[in-house]
Amino acid sequence: MAVYIVSVLICYEFAWSEGLRVPMRWLFIVGSVVAMLCSAVIAGAEVRQSASVAFEPPLPETVRSGDTGHFRVSVGYNGGPRRLASGVNSTNPAVLSLQPDGDRWLWQAGVSGDTAIRVQDEGRTVLSHVVRSRNHNVALRTVYVVPEWHGFVHGEGGWPLAAPVKESQNLKYFEAAIWVGKRAVHLYEFDDSFEPVVPSRTPEEYAAHRESFMVMQFPGLPVPPEDTPYTRELSFFLRQTFKEIATYLVSRYPDSDHHFIFDGHGAAGGHLIEYRMHADDADEMLAHWTAALERPLGVIDMGGPCDKAGYEDLANFCRHAQFYVASDMPNGGYGGMDEWTYKKHLEVQPDLQYHRLFTEEPDLRGVLVERTNLMRRAYFYSRQNMIENQWQQATSLFSCQDWQQFHQVALPFLSELSADPSIPWNGRFDDLLTFLVTNGAEPALIEAFRRVIVHRVDNSDFFEWQEIRNGITLPARWWSELDK
Repeated sequence: MAVYIVSVLICYEFAWSEGLRVPMRWLFIVGSVVAMLCSAVIAGAEVRQSASVAFEPPLPETVRSGDTGHFRVSVGYNGGPRRLASGVNSTNPAVLSLQPDGDRWLWQAGVSGDTAIRVQDEGRTVLSHVVRSRNHNVALRTVYVVPEWHGFVHGEGGWPLAAPVKESQNLKYFEAAIWVGKRAVHLYEFDDSFEPVVPSRTPEEYAAHRESFMVMQFPGLPVPPEDTPYTRELSFFLRQTFKEIATYLVSRYPDSDHHFIFDGHGAAGGHLIEYRMHADDADEMLAHWTAALERPLGVIDMGGPCDKAGYEDLANFCRHAQFYVASDMPNGGYGGMDEWTYKKHLEVQPDLQYHRLFTEEPDLRGVLVERTNLMRRAYFYSRQNMIENQWQQATSLFSCQDWQQFHQVALPFLSELSADPSIPWNGRFDDLLTFLVTNGAEPALIEAFRRVIVHRVDNSDFFEWQEIRNGITLPARWWSELDK
């Protein structure tokens, strides 16, 4: 009815504008014809819009890079007979390429990213199906197990519960436990059958269940004296052990992206595992891993330990990774959330949320930006506690490619200043950016520094900070690289 009335009014307006005297009954007749034609066009459009598209077999929404498959795609209208679609294309062939293969299409997943598979029929797009291509990821989580830190506590789960989901479509965890009491390093490959918390089990049954997932064992761990975490023998043992673990991981997953995560204490200096693997040994171990993999690690995640965003840390670790996550100040230690809930705890747990992020985000950079944002959410949940304790917190995501460019220019500048005893130098207690500005660094060097930090979150909006921190601390004055 609305179409009819509009059509009559349009005809009347046209006649009036042209000065025509047309009997009203003819206007109604012409209006009726126009209305019928418009209704037919609209009805035809509605029929066309009711296309039903089917992929045989169904095309998944998420695939792994390197996956391949075939599908047919048919189109039907309003329950009528189906026929093959006249055309199919990918909006991003680098992510998912398509090749005709008889009456089917061959698809192959390429680089990580998102694309739309558009089905065309009768010269128009009748369906757009979004497909995510994601790289497969292997992450090595490492913990140093002593009775007072990350012990396996009967009935509570201990360190194996820190990553409650062990494997998903795009991420698989291996977990290396450095057992002080057992004087050994064990590599575990847990799966969904692992049960970290079953109160009905005895501690012995718990241990037997956990150890059934062990895939590598390295006995003979040297135990350092109580007054120092480091001995040459311990560092060498850990270097050789983790080189063998790296070789094993590459043999199992040569095409996956590999990552390293340490959960424990930290300090600047380029060392690993709470200073127990010296910087030189850490460098050799990581070089072995990346040589076997024939590419850098994706990320070295030190977002849990304290003070691991020192100059020496980035200099040592960024040789072997695309990205680095760390803090330039003590991490945690502020008493927890204002109103703790298990839901909030899971929301901000990186080891759990990595599974979701590796599915949702199109590339590693996006994954790590969102991983860093988890820390900001954790700060927010502890806002009142942090304000009361005046506890500064920050976490940064660093680009290792940009670090290498900055390092090439910054190292000679710092080396020259370190030789001048009149220049105040508190090493790892000093903020690097402040030191550069104070000592007259060129604007180009300052800008190069800023490019290194891809993303940073902190709690400086909660209260006025007493210490200046901009992401990286100064190296020790006696650092050997400054003498070269």
